[in-house]
Amino acid sequence: MPAMLRLATTLLATSLAAGPTTTQPADETSANATAAGLDPAPWVAEPLGLQMHVPAGAVITAQVVQGRVSYLISGTRGGSAWSMRIGSVTSTLAQASASALVDEQFRAVEATGRPYRILANEPRRYGDVDGQLLYLEQTLETEAKVSNGWLILPTSPQTFLVFFIVTGADHFGRLRPVFDASFATIKLRSPDEMMERRRARLAQGQAIIKTFSPDRLRSVLGQLMWYRIYQPAASGNRDDDIELGYLSMQCSEAMRGAVDPQRSPDTYSTMESQPGLMVLIEARGVLDAQAKRYLDVQGRYWMAWDRSEETWSNLQTHRDGEASRTVAETGIRTAPEPRFPHGTLTVIHSSKERFTRDPKEWSIPNEAYLSQPEVFMLGSLLPRDGTLTGEMAFYYYDSRLQRLPQRVDRWEPAKDGSGNWVLTTQPALDAGSITQTFDSAGHRIKRIDANATVTQRIDPAELRRLWLAKGLLAP
Repeated sequence: MPAMLRLATTLLATSLAAGPTTTQPADETSANATAAGLDPAPWVAEPLGLQMHVPAGAVITAQVVQGRVSYLISGTRGGSAWSMRIGSVTSTLAQASASALVDEQFRAVEATGRPYRILANEPRRYGDVDGQLLYLEQTLETEAKVSNGWLILPTSPQTFLVFFIVTGADHFGRLRPVFDASFATIKLRSPDEMMERRRARLAQGQAIIKTFSPDRLRSVLGQLMWYRIYQPAASGNRDDDIELGYLSMQCSEAMRGAVDPQRSPDTYSTMESQPGLMVLIEARGVLDAQAKRYLDVQGRYWMAWDRSEETWSNLQTHRDGEASRTVAETGIRTAPEPRFPHGTLTVIHSSKERFTRDPKEWSIPNEAYLSQPEVFMLGSLLPRDGTLTGEMAFYYYDSRLQRLPQRVDRWEPAKDGSGNWVLTTQPALDAGSITQTFDSAGHRIKRIDANATVTQRIDPAELRRLWLAKGLLAP
């Protein structure tokens, strides 16, 4: 997906406040995870009943095939790319076991007729589960050598979790300690335990939403904030960073009709004159600076002060030199009524150039629903006095995938003694994590996405200087 399409969807839809996966409380392994090259926050794949610390910097994507979820975890370390696929399989063997599945894998490798070398074949125990770990070096038809690994863990008499690793043979010796350290953090959870966790998180989310009074919502009104969006350079030198774009955000009190900036307040109907919270987002993404290809985004997100209704407009204009085309997303959440006690959400995607109009509708979940302005401002709305920490879950509209998933958030004070607060979010139960840092006043300082994209607060004059220096703005 082009970087700025991610800006228009992921950054705007899943939030400036903001992957089955969740972030769990730090356990006894978290303190050593960073030293071992792992993400300090454990990753949880709820459909698989799995918790583990993945290698630091890994990107996690989920796939659903015939109702089964699998995850691809990939990354680069020391110049070598690696990948790990995790999924559940059902064995047809009469005497199924982890070692029997490894023997079956041996037979498949031998059937290729290609040379291979055993690097490890050993039993592994995680909790009360006995598994088997196999590492092989294999020679491909191209004569290139790769190292593959299989960790197999039983979850029932006939079902198994399979972790399949692929990396270059020359780099395996350096990467194996990281894989082994990651495997050592594995914890398997029962479906009942996962369901109870989910219920508890939603209850916590619902309790938090009840604190979002009009006065609490008004507390986020304030100054215009600017953010730089970039991919950090391996050198650590800001001049080498890849600039992906910038955005600004401002919260204000506005009438509902202001979602359409072309309308004059004099023409507003009674409904359009209703006051509420407005979040205004303006962004520019760099698609190809040399070819003068950009993506401009303007998002206006409104919610009534009593949270009963919301509406928004998100315009994305693709500019290619002098040519341009615009696509729009319009959302309308109605107030509760007897037939729909929690209201309905209608989202329309349209394009004037292509003469398209695609409406979709959802019933609002009966608990823990975040409106779009609250999605953007969640980190600013949460208390920063220590009265709330830990996990919570919410439903919200995900513009990127056009669905109403359940998201999981964890709120905790920063561990560096700065007085800042950290919001770690899985935008859905099948997505990688987003980490955001807020200052003591509730202003967002920084966001780091699962793909390592950074969104960082910046003074607009400094942003302009930086873009001028990189030739992204005309003098």
